Amino acid sequence: MANEKVLISGIEYKVRKLIESYRLLSAENEQLKEKVAALDRQVSTLGELLNKKNNEFLKLTLANAFENKFGVEKGIQVIDELMEEIDRSIDVISK
Repeated sequence: MANEKVLISGIEYKVRKLIESYRLLSAENEQLKEKVAALDRQVSTLGELLNKKNNEFLKLTLANAFENKFGVEKGIQVIDELMEEIDRSIDVISK
């Protein structure tokens, strides 16, 4: 009888330790999920910023190329025409 009580007591202790470990790991898991979500949002924001900066860089590069080839006024006109063509293409694709 004493052996059974010792065995049951040992099992209860181990179960309590497992439950406590589970609780701690669950809390840590939630914290890590929140960190991952925050980092995902940050990556998304940085990706959008990178795309914006790449677009600005491309525009400046094109503007400089057109300025060197056509001059400022003609370069602006060519860029405006290209932007209108892009807008028309987007409209066609959207439909």
